[in-house]
Amino acid sequence: MFRHTESKKRSFLPFVLLRLCLSFVMFLLLGLLAYQAFLYFSGVGNGDLFKMVDQIKNDPKGFVTTLTNFNEATKLLSGSWGVKLPPGSTPADEGEPEMAEVTPSGNIILKFALVADSHNDNENLSEALKSARDGGVKFAIGLGDYTNTGTIKELEEAKTVFDNSSLPYYVTAGDHDLWDARDKTASAVINFNQVFKSPNQTFIDSGIRFVIVFNADNYEGIDSLQMAWLKEILGEKSRSSKNTFVFLHEALMHPSSDRFMGSAVKDEEKGGEANKIIAGQAQTLIQVFKDAGVSEVFAGDIHAYSRYSDPKTGLKMTTVGALTSERNLEKPSFVIVDVYENGGYNVSKVEI
Repeated sequence: MFRHTESKKRSFLPFVLLRLCLSFVMFLLLGLLAYQAFLYFSGVGNGDLFKMVDQIKNDPKGFVTTLTNFNEATKLLSGSWGVKLPPGSTPADEGEPEMAEVTPSGNIILKFALVADSHNDNENLSEALKSARDGGVKFAIGLGDYTNTGTIKELEEAKTVFDNSSLPYYVTAGDHDLWDARDKTASAVINFNQVFKSPNQTFIDSGIRFVIVFNADNYEGIDSLQMAWLKEILGEKSRSSKNTFVFLHEALMHPSSDRFMGSAVKDEEKGGEANKIIAGQAQTLIQVFKDAGVSEVFAGDIHAYSRYSDPKTGLKMTTVGALTSERNLEKPSFVIVDVYENGGYNVSKVEI
């Protein structure tokens, strides 16, 4: 009887091992899928992950020590699992200012908010605008993708939220805000123009030049009229304003994300030539902005908050994060910018 039971146990062992192997394969596949989704939605590069693995292999004790230090752990995890930040910058904590062009001094002369990528999450958009208003901002600037498909109904619902906020606001369009119009073979921006008016504009407040650029059309890029307008406007910068800030939907470049102006292949038959042209426009804009003395360029689209500089020109750039609760590995957030008397400014991420 004892031998018979032992034999049954031995014959059952291969099935146990098989089930363990299958479970391991399933978990591995799920992990790979989750990892690919993480890369797609947050713009993380593979290189940072490999660097962290190498650190664990080469100095496991040092790695554990790093994780026990909150600030160092934040820097490590931001660099390895979040958007890559360049040397000299630090991960953003809620309400923590960083990377000012000039050390701020004197009184705050202007406070404004930046919101982006609510994707029909109008509750979060409303909450962000209310928080910004209660925080004393003078106005808000929207960086696009307030909708998922850009229908008139979706755009009007988003506009109602802006209107009800009691804050003055200025907006540009995101690529999602153009979809419905493009599907109807109309001008891509026609729906947005009908609801919000022009997606590009400029104004001066408190001696600061604000330039809002429309660069969300992944098929056409920036037309010659807007490019000429930009060069004319920015040519006036040194004579009329202490700071110049530029706002647009798609980042002009990013150190780790593959989502930036000109990166999406939309014309397979032409080998992506149209996007090479748009990517070239992005490089032109970077140089134009640098030559004009632009203080910083703020963008939406990438659903992650990050601050970095263009490696060629040193032009400072910020992606402001997303308000949507979906496709967002961070907490929904927006940005507040404080500008001081001496021209210095602070950029702060605010979670909602």
